[in-house]
Amino acid sequence: MIGGLLYAILYAAAIAPGVLLGRRLVGRHHPAGWIIGGVLGYATTQLALWLPIFTHRPSLFTFVAAWSIQAVALWLVGRRVTAPILPLENTGAAEIKSVALILLLTAVVIAVPYRNLGRADDTGTRYYRAYFTADFFWHTALAAELGRYSTPPRDPYMAGREMNYYWTYFLLPAVVAHEGAAPLDNVQRALKVNAGLSALLVIGMLYVFTRTAVARDGVAAAAVAIGLVATSAEGAFVLQQLWRAGRPIAAVTEMNIDAITSWQFAGLRIDDLPRGLWYNPQHSFSCALGLIAAVIAAAGGAKASRAAVWLAGIALGLSTCFNPFVGGVFSLIYGLSILIDAVRYPGAIRMLVRHALAALPVIAGVAWCVLNKVAGGAGNAVHFGFGGSAAHNTLGSLLLSTGPVLVPAMVGLWPWQSLPAQPARVALTGALVALLLMHLLTLSESSWVGFRTGQVLLLMLPLLFARFLSALTGFGSKLALGFCASVLVVGLPTTIIDTYNAQDIGNRALGPGFRWTVPVTAAQQAAFGWVQAHVSENAIVQMEPILRGRDHWSLIPSFAQRRMSAGLPISLLPTPEYMEGSLEVQRIYQTADAAEARDLAKARGIQYLYVDEEDRQAYATGMAKFDAPYFERAYERRGITIFRVR
Repeated sequence: MIGGLLYAILYAAAIAPGVLLGRRLVGRHHPAGWIIGGVLGYATTQLALWLPIFTHRPSLFTFVAAWSIQAVALWLVGRRVTAPILPLENTGAAEIKSVALILLLTAVVIAVPYRNLGRADDTGTRYYRAYFTADFFWHTALAAELGRYSTPPRDPYMAGREMNYYWTYFLLPAVVAHEGAAPLDNVQRALKVNAGLSALLVIGMLYVFTRTAVARDGVAAAAVAIGLVATSAEGAFVLQQLWRAGRPIAAVTEMNIDAITSWQFAGLRIDDLPRGLWYNPQHSFSCALGLIAAVIAAAGGAKASRAAVWLAGIALGLSTCFNPFVGGVFSLIYGLSILIDAVRYPGAIRMLVRHALAALPVIAGVAWCVLNKVAGGAGNAVHFGFGGSAAHNTLGSLLLSTGPVLVPAMVGLWPWQSLPAQPARVALTGALVALLLMHLLTLSESSWVGFRTGQVLLLMLPLLFARFLSALTGFGSKLALGFCASVLVVGLPTTIIDTYNAQDIGNRALGPGFRWTVPVTAAQQAAFGWVQAHVSENAIVQMEPILRGRDHWSLIPSFAQRRMSAGLPISLLPTPEYMEGSLEVQRIYQTADAAEARDLAKARGIQYLYVDEEDRQAYATGMAKFDAPYFERAYERRGITIFRVR
């Protein structure tokens, strides 16, 4: 509890310089200034923390100095802003109340699953619910690697390679956990608190974007709330299937409820917004930065001031630093939205030239990504064309995943004279870009593009849904409330089921190829604690990478927080090198020849080998070799042995 509170204070300090700037950009009394400023402050703090690492001068002093310089720079920029540059309407106390209610709902959505994430039982065993085991395990390993301050960071699943991943979001928790004394030195706690606080900024930005389309803050808040908790009809669809088949409702606890489009129809998977907040805060934060540019396009359009254009460009450039793909998508949305708006005015060319300034920070963001090699090799994994899961049950999958909000959002495109048209153009442009990309673009990890573009789509729809609600309130508030209730009936079951399942660490059953809940025993934690205390943080500590499958695929990088020579990371793009290296490591465990095992380990730079009962059972004929002089028992307790390679 104390550790989480202390981290929250540091998080507030990290975003504070941006908040001061945001209040100047929007106005001192508008809550959007706090939200936009918080998003900008977090992003610029990550770059400030990166600079000492990149210059090979990481220390507590240099990190604080870099943050201080950033704070002064933002303060100086803010002093030059003499009047708000974003024309956002403020309804005073009512606006603050609406924002507060949305943030409270977001906090509940985050807190329910996170309270059981890694919770220990009476024996000390900690439990992690799938699909946290795919993402949170990886984020722990990533933050631990970033805390070693290598430039560029190494791949913890193949120590000989650079890490080609968008790691910018994780710098703050990584640095705090590495530099902080107890209780701030817990990486997993830092990640959880960081994700929870970042979620508030992400959904806050969604509210600000939606608010540009309607005059009433309550309508915008209702649309965002429904967009957060009721976008998918998959839960309701499954419940009616169970009812018709006479099966118990409890069967939903054995399902990936937000992936029914894939499970039953082999169609595209679109994760709803809570999943983006739970599992992928780095992608969500990149979207939050992109939404700043979307707000500028919606509120100012082609006539936006030069200062607003620069702000949009900086936000898009930062979004690109956090995730090049997401930053690129929002840059495309911004550019197309401005182009569509500009052609309606005389002097369109002049307007477009002014908005072209926004491309400069984006180019700088791309250069930063190239410099840090965050997306190296991704180009080889890209495939174009309509096929794969996108070609299966295309319309049905889309309606199941987004229908409760998508259908009324389409009605929200009606050109009501009482509502501004430009926000609808931006949202429609964003929705169409997302739909085209998710159906025409894939990576070697087939679900990734659908996840990311699906998130963009679900961030566009609440604005259009709000337009529909605003029009509906003209016929009476009871009619609007009744319609919202009907949408919740269809869409809320998915979120309720998914939230329950995400926090259910009591389900110890076997899922389709993985366990629903993965334990990390007290004995394992003790061994990993010994590694952290007694083994150099740059040492290579190897476990057998194939045997454990999708359950314990990341034990050493995530819990011992050391690199491996080879592994099978399920959260990274699959490449042949991972499997080739893993097969070589498996041979170390399989062979009965001690000299061969030692030579293989030395050739791969392995300094320590992890062995537990699972290894002993699977490779019983190869265990005797570890008694040879080539290996030394560095740690042995409760069935776990860690051998030092001599």
